[in-house]
Amino acid sequence: MSRIFYLILLFVLSSCENKNSNNSFKKINIRNISFEIPSDFILKKMNSIDTSVYGVFFNEKKIGSIYFGIHYQPFVEDYLITEEQEIYDKISSKGAKIYYSKYLEQDCKNGIFNENYYYYDTINKEIAQVMLPKKLNKGSIGIYFDSVDVHKNKFAIISNNTSKENENKLLQIFKTIKITRSPIFK
Repeated sequence: MSRIFYLILLFVLSSCENKNSNNSFKKINIRNISFEIPSDFILKKMNSIDTSVYGVFFNEKKIGSIYFGIHYQPFVEDYLITEEQEIYDKISSKGAKIYYSKYLEQDCKNGIFNENYYYYDTINKEIAQVMLPKKLNKGSIGIYFDSVDVHKNKFAIISNNTSKENENKLLQIFKTIKITRSPIFK
């Protein structure tokens, strides 16, 4: 009986060890921002002007982007809502993103037509705007920090790959973000 118990215990411990090795993370630094990404993710610096842009790759497929610079904006969704059927018909026929609503003001306030949920959270004593998709495989996931240094640079991580696995990995990354500020800026 005790041999079976030890074999089961050995099996459980080895499977836990294998799971932990698959979830190893590596530390990344981009200027005054540090965070951890899964060891199987690769960051590649992309060509850009005025903003540092990095592609986030997994299995040779781009799954997201990281931005550090002055010109990035908080997350918003661009579309129109109207309660006028004529306007809706005319604009939608031209391919614009527009929605018709009988309850215009209420639907605007509640973000009924948004593809994502938005909220503010505190990550390591810093306020961030977080974006999560309302539906799997539709929308985006991201985090945005405003004014992360004395030059008022912004920092964002965003992904359109909203699979549940990718969403969980990105949420783990978000929790590890740390911003080092100069003593003058604190």
